[in-house]
Amino acid sequence: MATFRLAPLVKFAEERSEAAAQELQRHRIQLNQAEEKLKQLQGFLADYQARLGHTAGQGVTVQTLIDFQQFIGKLEIAIRSQSEEVVRCRQRWENAQEIWMERERELKAYLALRDRHDREEIRKDNRRDQRLQDEFAQNALRRRAAEENSQD
Repeated sequence: MATFRLAPLVKFAEERSEAAAQELQRHRIQLNQAEEKLKQLQGFLADYQARLGHTAGQGVTVQTLIDFQQFIGKLEIAIRSQSEEVVRCRQRWENAQEIWMERERELKAYLALRDRHDREEIRKDNRRDQRLQDEFAQNALRRRAAEENSQD
C-alpha cells in the first residue's frame, strides 16, 4: 500500500487540535473560577445586607452604619468588577472554542482525505489480487488443458 503523502499534515493538524483543546480547557477553568468568585462576592453582599438589616433593627451607632454601608459599597464595586471579568473570561472561552472547532474541522478534512486514500489503496490491492487470482486460474486451466491434450 502506498503511503499517504499528507501524513505529516494529519499529524500537524492533530497536534494543533490537541493544543486548541487544551487552551479551551484552560479558559473553561478560568471562567469557572471567575464565576465562582462572583458567586462568593454576591453571597458576601447578601450576608452583609442581612447583617445590616438585623443590626439596624437593634439600633446601631451612626459610625457602625457608615462602616456597613462603605463595606457594602466596596463589595458592590468588587461585584461589578468581577462581573466584567466573567464577561471577559467568557469571551476568551468562546474565542478558544471557535479556534478549537476550526482545528477540528481541519483535522477531519485531512482524516477524510486519508480515509479516501486508504480506501483507494485497498481497492487497488483488491484489483491486483483479483488479477493475480484470475491469472493463476487461467494458468491452471491451460496446464490442465495441455495435460489433457498430451494424454490424448
